[in-house]
Amino acid sequence: MKYINKASMVLMAVVLLLLSSCTDFLDVNDNPTKVKDASLSVLLPTTIERTSAAHYSAMLISNQVTHHLDNYFGYYGQFDATGLWEIGYLRSLNQLKDIYDRAEDSPHYRGVARVLQAVNLGLMTGFWENIPYSEALQGSENTTPAYDSQEAIYGVIMDYLDEAITLLAAEESYLKPGTDDLIYGGNLSKWTKLAYSLKARYLLHLSKKSNTNWAAILDAASKGFASSADNFQLVYNDVNQNPLHQLAKANLTGNYTYTFSYMFVDALKDTRYGSVDPRLEKLVTKGTSAEYFGLTSFDKEAPTNTSNIPVTSWYSLVNSPVLMMSYAELKFIEAEAQLNLGGDANTPYTAAVAAHMAMVGADGTAYMAHPDFALTSNGGLKKLMREKYIAMIYSPEFWNDMRRHDFNPNVFEGFVKVSKDNFPLATERSGPAHRALYPTSEQNRNAANVQANFKAMEVKMWKDN
Repeated sequence: MKYINKASMVLMAVVLLLLSSCTDFLDVNDNPTKVKDASLSVLLPTTIERTSAAHYSAMLISNQVTHHLDNYFGYYGQFDATGLWEIGYLRSLNQLKDIYDRAEDSPHYRGVARVLQAVNLGLMTGFWENIPYSEALQGSENTTPAYDSQEAIYGVIMDYLDEAITLLAAEESYLKPGTDDLIYGGNLSKWTKLAYSLKARYLLHLSKKSNTNWAAILDAASKGFASSADNFQLVYNDVNQNPLHQLAKANLTGNYTYTFSYMFVDALKDTRYGSVDPRLEKLVTKGTSAEYFGLTSFDKEAPTNTSNIPVTSWYSLVNSPVLMMSYAELKFIEAEAQLNLGGDANTPYTAAVAAHMAMVGADGTAYMAHPDFALTSNGGLKKLMREKYIAMIYSPEFWNDMRRHDFNPNVFEGFVKVSKDNFPLATERSGPAHRALYPTSEQNRNAANVQANFKAMEVKMWKDN
């Protein structure tokens, strides 16, 4: 799939380097750091694109586990997420380290780099638990880096976000992100809000640990996104098209890959609040079929799929963004924290649903006015997760929620724990996937460390125990 035009980025870098070299040749008193400086404005947009690509790659896999999406060619099997591993290490983290190292006198660039490093590390540990990092990214100096524990990786993530907040607040920065910042256009206050929002997200990931601090989650959330205008997203265009648009367009031409799973469609079809969810027609197409049915690839007795990903939804237009974190997600995080503290969970819960409705162009007035919509302590988590599930379509984040709650059908309404016991023709696993396998390339290159950290896909991660 084609993302931001990498060839154009490379050409731009070459031109900038040549121009800088020519100037140095003509003026021996010119600033010797110009080549380094020019590189920052070239490296940042490519690392942003790569972070978006990593998110999209992670989403396609995790959305099958959470039954948001399904594959026309069958229920998901063993997966190693090689694409995500390669994007994460070879294209994102490697280059972000380079930006951070180059930007010694430019704390604003360093702050942005730290935020993006935290995002990529969050994706990586979310797929493999233990991953190489403290000894990684050293090139030929160390081709067999030891693996860091997931606990250590989350420590790094939180340290990076705290450091980013400090760096972004620096009064002086030799160079500052501007138009090369494809997310916020150099608006550092929005990057700071993102850092706090991510702190809330990753603290929630660790809510199964004994030292969970729900108040800290609320504190971070209070300093995070103020509205959907703060969303962390990369907007595409007619030339560099949104990857989901390309997938949806391919489906229309018979090159089928992914479509909506039964669970997502059933959640939108539900009429418990007086009518079907107003987001149904905004997000799903059924073509000329009379009724919406999602794909249930693990069950050959299920109704035939009639639903597909449209090319015209908020998520799937040519110039739609890849949404990496939203205001709606943050408000759902706040609502869960309030629910656990016995506070007002309904206000952030309602704000979350309203934000998602507005974002996708649906009128949720009647839906949210229904007397049963409000979030109460009685069955509150199940109701919250139902709405969060809908709003987190095309995000890998809900996989973390499902793993935290052990894929419990009493929390995740309609979820089927597919296993070799109930659907032996669909899978050989004993239950849903908690992790990816390590890629074959890593097994070949770093066999001893892979073997020391290998666990079956059904085994829970440290963060979920």
